[in-house]
Amino acid sequence: MRILVIHPHLHVLGGSEILTKILIYELESLGHEVVVLTRARNETEFPETEKVKFEYIKDISSRLGLLTDESFYMGRLLDILYSMDEVLRKHEPDVVLNMIQEPVYCVLLKLLNPKKGTAIYIHYPFEEEVSEENIKVFLSLYRFPGRYEAMFRHADLHLTNSNYTAYALYKHFGIESNVVYPAISWKYFEDEIDVKEDRENIIVSVGRFIPLKRHDVLIDWFKNHIKPKVPDARLLIVGLPDPRFLNYYEKLKKLASEVEDVELVDRPLKPEEMIKYYRIAKVYVHLRIGEHFGMAPVEAMSQGTIPIIPEQSGLAEIVTHGRSGFTYRTDDEALSYIIKTLTMPKKELVEMRKLAYRKAWYFNPDRFAREVFNYLKMLL
Repeated sequence: MRILVIHPHLHVLGGSEILTKILIYELESLGHEVVVLTRARNETEFPETEKVKFEYIKDISSRLGLLTDESFYMGRLLDILYSMDEVLRKHEPDVVLNMIQEPVYCVLLKLLNPKKGTAIYIHYPFEEEVSEENIKVFLSLYRFPGRYEAMFRHADLHLTNSNYTAYALYKHFGIESNVVYPAISWKYFEDEIDVKEDRENIIVSVGRFIPLKRHDVLIDWFKNHIKPKVPDARLLIVGLPDPRFLNYYEKLKKLASEVEDVELVDRPLKPEEMIKYYRIAKVYVHLRIGEHFGMAPVEAMSQGTIPIIPEQSGLAEIVTHGRSGFTYRTDDEALSYIIKTLTMPKKELVEMRKLAYRKAWYFNPDRFAREVFNYLKMLL
């Protein structure tokens, strides 16, 4: 099968971009041809191969002098429409998969070819990080938050990353979807871990430096509640600055520098480097409430790190509370589970680590790609 995959910004390496990378090369390994339409890509992370080709959204509106502040939105739509038409004619894909929750792409594709089957992978049906200050950044990335909600049903097939997201899509738009849980890189499964190994009292938390992730709250807890009870505890916060929230990033750097045994890692890390951090940590903590899903907790579990994640999120679906990790309803519960895990007897720790490690294997690339492909076949 020849599959057109759409993701407008593959030069950024966030969760949706990494998942797109996993999918396209796993589809290639299954024998399929993949054409990727994007505005920009990281060529190291997204190399062209015999069966994976890249095409680009062309900035036609600027060349024609049509891109002004008043027509910025319409100019971006024109760019996409023109570029899609070129790609459809050149490659004649069998189906189209949009890997970002922007149904605008599905609508424009239907204008060009109403019979072409289109699927959309929805990470969450609303853009929660948009503001008046950063809306222009979204538009420059060919994203259209706040303008697409009425367009979801124009896609032929809806895939969601968790039951949490599927419920939100149905509750707000009456649209049923098929849940396909994401995957993490094969690199996280290459080496078997020793679940009985001793680890230091290290807490790790991973995510872009944005206020919703609440890394500042975790630093405060560490200083005032965790460190007094677990004196040898250390905190590692790994992530990347987000151009839309640089003030928050500066705040985090200042907080981290003022608290002993807190380390802020603010550079891109390859899976091999992430594995080293996960392998030395005893606990993984995720403080964002309402997280639709996240691959970092699964990555941590694949290295035997015990997750503590919010009950009100898609993440809670990957953990059996009290067995492979802990889910919490309140901040007080989260704090108590962190301290409990750090001070847990080794026998209990090993058993929980074993179950977390075993659970992570479900989130492998082969399972993810085959599930996505089986749904795409329905569009033929």
